[in-house]
Amino acid sequence: MFITISCTAVLCIGLAAFFHQTTAFQAPQASFKRLQPRGFMVCIPDKPGISLFAFHGNLNRPMNGLEAGTWSVDITGKEEGKWVYWNHEAVVNPGDKIHFWTYVLKDGLGYRQDNGVFNV
Repeated sequence: MFITISCTAVLCIGLAAFFHQTTAFQAPQASFKRLQPRGFMVCIPDKPGISLFAFHGNLNRPMNGLEAGTWSVDITGKEEGKWVYWNHEAVVNPGDKIHFWTYVLKDGLGYRQDNGVFNV
């Protein structure tokens, strides 16, 4: 009986640790910066295992679920410890809002930051 209880306890602890490890990661929060004379930059910090950062966004128009948006880009390489999307063409003014969602591929699994809004 002791062996059965111990094995069951070890199995439960192992499963709890596995599920905690696989569900604990969340997509890093995106950071924005308005560029001069026009454009913006959005980035996330690098974390071990990240192999892709995708950004989808609209200017002054909410996203319709997971739509592609005006901007829909996949970033496949990092710059100085960050995953960065540079847009030098968009005209963004103080008071504008960038509505967005991001997707991060980490260790073969996808994670999103949904319903984001950046107030310029």
